[in-house]
Amino acid sequence: MELKIDVHDPEAGRSTGAPDSARSPHRDVLRVADIMSKEVVAAALEDTIFSAAQKMSELRVSCVVVVDKGRVVGILTEKDMLNSVAGRDTEFHRLKVSERMSSPVDTIPAHVSVFEADRMMDTKCIRRLPVVEDGQLVGIVTQTDITRGLISLNSLRYVSDVMTRHVASVRSDATVVEAARVMSTSSISCLIAMHGQEVAGIVTEKDLLKRVVALHKDPMQTRVADVMSLPVVAVPPHCSILSAGKKMEAMHFHRLLVMDDKTVCGIITQTDIMRAIRSAFDAVESQRHALETELDDLVQHVILEMQRIRGFLRGIPNPPARGDRSSETIAAPAGPVVSGAVSTP
Repeated sequence: MELKIDVHDPEAGRSTGAPDSARSPHRDVLRVADIMSKEVVAAALEDTIFSAAQKMSELRVSCVVVVDKGRVVGILTEKDMLNSVAGRDTEFHRLKVSERMSSPVDTIPAHVSVFEADRMMDTKCIRRLPVVEDGQLVGIVTQTDITRGLISLNSLRYVSDVMTRHVASVRSDATVVEAARVMSTSSISCLIAMHGQEVAGIVTEKDLLKRVVALHKDPMQTRVADVMSLPVVAVPPHCSILSAGKKMEAMHFHRLLVMDDKTVCGIITQTDIMRAIRSAFDAVESQRHALETELDDLVQHVILEMQRIRGFLRGIPNPPARGDRSSETIAAPAGPVVSGAVSTP
């Protein structure tokens, strides 16, 4: 079952302020509703893992949201598929979505700040959140959506500054089960496939979904060389994070290998980019907070000075108004006062 929902504007007439009041202007402007995908690929509880994997592969999505009467009851992701392969599941055409989906599911309202959505993903170590309104599914927001929304808001550093330097690898002749186990136990989403000392390709969760589960291949009999992606797309260490992010988006990748000539230097993922974005915005937020604190202190100082000056002025006697002689004393002339006519000599 494929669910496509046209969201006109679930936030019409609603206040768009973020839940956390201590936010920079950018944090209040960009909402989940602004960046979420409005067409959601969904599955029913009784669907098979096999049919869900085929749907994800054909539509090039990383998950299906499991719904029951429009309400979100679970989510089936590439990582769930990976863990299924690592556990040596092979009867994908018989396994039901309800048997392997993650449940309960964290969801988020459309009006919430993108920064709050990112914080929630980071805290819970997830890469997507179904968006709900009044309990009904209206969209989905992923790490890719958040990266796309935020990456242009800040000047970022070079790939070499934020890349993951340790890159896990596997032999190209290893079985898919071996590769899946390494990825599952290490909680990573990809491996570099090596042929001797040379990089032969890269194997990801999506490769296992698309070329093993969706094609109903036996992971214990399938080699990494048969499912890995090649040629490997790489960027140099001096590539900017902004350029790397745009390249990932254009090629629908979640990661890029970082190579200096033929030497593997590391790997950069959307997670690495989001960490860089968080760090940059946290630095701005910290600076803003420090300036606000300094301004508050200055305002308090001015208020105290004004109160001191007002108290000083109140202690000064008021001068008499100009032309007001009511308080003046008129002096009497010297000598006796004689009444009547004035005698002359």
